[in-house]
Amino acid sequence: MRQIRSAARIARQIQQTERKMDETILQANALVSALIEARFEGRFAAEVGHDALEDIVRGLRAMTEARGAIASGHGNLAKVAKDLAIEWRMDGPLDEKIKEMPSFSVQDQAAA
Repeated sequence: MRQIRSAARIARQIQQTERKMDETILQANALVSALIEARFEGRFAAEVGHDALEDIVRGLRAMTEARGAIASGHGNLAKVAKDLAIEWRMDGPLDEKIKEMPSFSVQDQAAA
């Protein structure tokens, strides 16, 4: 019974973490859009604020890589649950699931 409670807590936490990662990426995308729109509105040359834009886009890429690592961890946790015979269901709220959770590492993603 303790394993089921722990598994449920971990499942809720990973779903919340994935959701927050997506929300953070959306916010960073909105910031990138706002920077570009402000440059247009101010009629500034393309190089104005470009270094800042590059920094933010680099941060966005890091967030995207972190999101992939969290998703990979989710898949690896599913394998742990299977190995330990802990029952689980693919029932995240309104999230369509794939049948088999892929397992990959951040290095695999970088090589792609």
